[in-house]
Amino acid sequence: MPNDARLGLVVGVTLVILVAVLFARRDGLRLGSGPVQATPAAAPVPGLPGASPGAAALVPGRPRSHTVEEGESLMTLAVRYYGDPGQVSYLFRANQDRILAPDRVPIGTVLRIPDPPAGR
Repeated sequence: MPNDARLGLVVGVTLVILVAVLFARRDGLRLGSGPVQATPAAAPVPGLPGASPGAAALVPGRPRSHTVEEGESLMTLAVRYYGDPGQVSYLFRANQDRILAPDRVPIGTVLRIPDPPAGR
C-alpha cells in the first residue's frame, strides 16, 4: 500500500474514533436529565405570514413540543412549523440533548419546537 494511502487511512480512522469519543462523552452527560414533558402540538393557522400553506402556527413565548411519528424527519418538521426546510439546524440545536444527529430522530421522541429564529 502506498504511503499516502496508508496515511489517509490512519487519519480517517483517527477522525472516526475521535468523533465517536466526543459523542459518547456528550451522551454520558445527558444521563442525569429529567423526564421530558409533552405539550400540545401547534395547530395549523391559515394565512400565517411568511409560512408555506399548511405550516403550523407558533405563538411566540408559548412552549411547544412535538412527538415524532413514523415517516417524520427534522426537515418535515421544519417545513411544518417554520415553513422553511432550511430551519433543520435550528431545530437540531434546540434538541441536541434529545437526539444524536439531524438524520436520526427516533419515533416517539418528544422534541422542543422553539419560537421561529429572530428575523423570520
